Amino acid sequence: MAEIDTGTVVRYCKPSTLDEQGKPMGSSFQLRIRTPTEKYLSVHLLDYFDKPSEIEKASAVKVAMQKQGFNFKENGVFTTLDIKQSQDYINQLISEKISYKSLNLPHCGIFHEYDDLVISELLSQCVLNNYSINQL
Repeated sequence: MAEIDTGTVVRYCKPSTLDEQGKPMGSSFQLRIRTPTEKYLSVHLLDYFDKPSEIEKASAVKVAMQKQGFNFKENGVFTTLDIKQSQDYINQLISEKISYKSLNLPHCGIFHEYDDLVISELLSQCVLNNYSINQL
């Protein structure tokens, strides 16, 4: 797994993890508790796609996920994070590191070893843009 230092990633957020305005809350970025517990938070690298705009890249991620059998909820959103900005923000606030690693591009993972509730809340504060699944 190669580390990714720069770029923009997108994460699908279920409607149940959005606030009243449709913006992701901390729960949008929590690891799922199951057996075994997730080791990373799934995201997709937008820079993998050679498209002119961020929304077109997000749409390409949606198509790729659908081809793999992913089912989107009608009111879900794709939310974007800048890799460097989110790493710097978390490191500055709590002196902890998160890392973005390629898994099977464009699929990537956000890895950390800190309290998941804290990291997920801080990631929600780093959101750049939201795109309704219905827009894409």
